[in-house]
Amino acid sequence: MRKNGSREITFSQYRTTDLFLFAVIVALAELLAFAATVWFPDEAIFSFSFMLPLVLIIMMRWGWPSVFYSIESAIIYCALHSLTCEFYLSYVVGNAAIVLTLIYLLPVGKERVSKSWYLSVVMVITGWALQVFVRSGMMVATGLSNFVTALAYLCGITSDSGLLSLVMGVIAVLVVRKFDGLFEDQKAYLIRIGKMREEKRRVDTFGEQLEEIDEENLSILNQDNDDLY
Repeated sequence: MRKNGSREITFSQYRTTDLFLFAVIVALAELLAFAATVWFPDEAIFSFSFMLPLVLIIMMRWGWPSVFYSIESAIIYCALHSLTCEFYLSYVVGNAAIVLTLIYLLPVGKERVSKSWYLSVVMVITGWALQVFVRSGMMVATGLSNFVTALAYLCGITSDSGLLSLVMGVIAVLVVRKFDGLFEDQKAYLIRIGKMREEKRRVDTFGEQLEEIDEENLSILNQDNDDLY
C-alpha cells in the first residue's frame, strides 16, 4: 500500500489487465464491424477491419502474444458469418501470419519504429502483406478458391483485407503513435516513466527552486559583507 491509500500493482498484473482489455477491444471491433453490415446493408458498399492495427499495437506492447488476438479476430469473424471449416482454417492461419512481423521488428527495434512514422507505416504494410499472402494461399490449398479468385483476394478486390483495410490500418497506427506509451513496448515505457518520476522527485526534494533561493541569499550575504568594510 502507498501512503495515500492507492495500491501498487505488479508488472505481471499490469500485463494481464492490459492484455485482457485488448481482448475485449478486439471482440468489440469485430462485433461492431459485423453489426454495421447488418444494420446498414445498403450503405455498406465497402468493408474493412481494424484487426490489423489492433494486433500490431498489441505486438508493439507485448510481442508474440499478439498472435492470439489475430486468431481471436478470425474465429469471431467466421462465427458471425457462419463460415465453413475451410474458411476457419484459412482465416486463422492467415491472421496468425501477422506475428511474423516480429521478424521486421528484431533488426529495426521497437523504439525506432515507435518514434518514426515511416517505419510504423512499413510495419503496417508488412503485417498486411503477410496476412493477405498466407490467407490467399490457404484458400487455394483448402479448395476454396482458384488462382484468379485468390489473386483478386490478394489485391483486395473482393476481400475485407484489401487496400481499404491497409489504408485504415496505416491511419489508425499513425494516430495512436501520437499518444504517449500506446504504441510502445510496455516494459520500456514503464521503465521510462519510472525514471521520469524519480527525476521529478529529486527536483522536488533538492530541486532547482532551492538552488535559486540559495544563490539569491548568497548574493545578499555578499552585499552585506561588502557593507561591513
